[in-house]
Amino acid sequence: MTQKDSSRGLTSVGRNDSTHRFADRYKEWLRTTGEETKQEEDRVETYSELPAHDIYGFGNEIKSLQHFLLDQKVYKEFKSLVIVGEHGVGKTALCQKIFNDDDVKSVYAPRVWVSMPSNESKEGLDGKICVLKKILKALGVEDSMFESIRREVVEEVSNRREAGEIDGETAKEKELSALLYALHLNLRWKKYMIVIDDVREEDNWNEMLQDGEEKQWGKYLSDGFPKGSGGRVIYTTRDENLAKKLVAEKHEIHCLWPLSDSYSVWKIYEAMILKREKEPPRKDKKCIDELMNKSRGLPLAARLLAELDPVLLVNEKADQNGSNDGQTDSVNNPTSEENKTTQPL
Repeated sequence: MTQKDSSRGLTSVGRNDSTHRFADRYKEWLRTTGEETKQEEDRVETYSELPAHDIYGFGNEIKSLQHFLLDQKVYKEFKSLVIVGEHGVGKTALCQKIFNDDDVKSVYAPRVWVSMPSNESKEGLDGKICVLKKILKALGVEDSMFESIRREVVEEVSNRREAGEIDGETAKEKELSALLYALHLNLRWKKYMIVIDDVREEDNWNEMLQDGEEKQWGKYLSDGFPKGSGGRVIYTTRDENLAKKLVAEKHEIHCLWPLSDSYSVWKIYEAMILKREKEPPRKDKKCIDELMNKSRGLPLAARLLAELDPVLLVNEKADQNGSNDGQTDSVNNPTSEENKTTQPL
């Protein structure tokens, strides 16, 4: 990605083409991940298994999460945490790592991973009902139970209408209340751990997970989570404003920032290159600094850049002679047009 990357394979004939290919692919990735384009649609389904790639640079964050989950001083207290950070910073991978930690697994049962839905997630109660069913299915509740709840709710609402009774609750509200009660029963007396990945504003889960004296039981996610057995709930979100709505105290928000250690970013990049059975560029300061500049410290960006063939602009001989052949300004000059148009992830 820098001049020194170029020493391994491109001649001057192909330099401009490779530069443009790199720039086009990079800008395309920026467009598909930027805040101004793909916002809420096409969410990726995530799973609880360890990520397929290696994790570098998050040692302190992993220790912090371990402390949150394993602190004996608050063993029986209910605790919630929101991990907030931009797309590609590693929120999901960090949660997958801690979700599969042996010490955590030995303490928490059940452990449930919830990937927030995309097409299923709708404004109103449908999204909440969908998420509750996901959690209950992970706890072993079968579809027949959901069908039974639905039938009973519809029948009850119909009978009340025929009798002229008006209680103000719709069938969906009653179904939500019944599912919350079922969740509460399934988690009662258990030291559970729930990870709810990629929560967004339109999911309508913008409520604190705490007991509310003035709240009507059966309408809030808090009702489904028993509070006396040391349960833990972890959210991930890109939205800092939403994160503030989900917790009662500021210290319950963990901000995950892009990596500042360029060596860790290089390790992420190098691991992906080797996984593709490609020869990595030379590991020197220029290469590492260029990767850090292009990826902005985002692990996802570093892995994506590893999927591209290295943009090699100068051969070793020219580099040793201190010549840049006049063709590297667009990549290495921070004031170039390419850098001016690059928008934040």
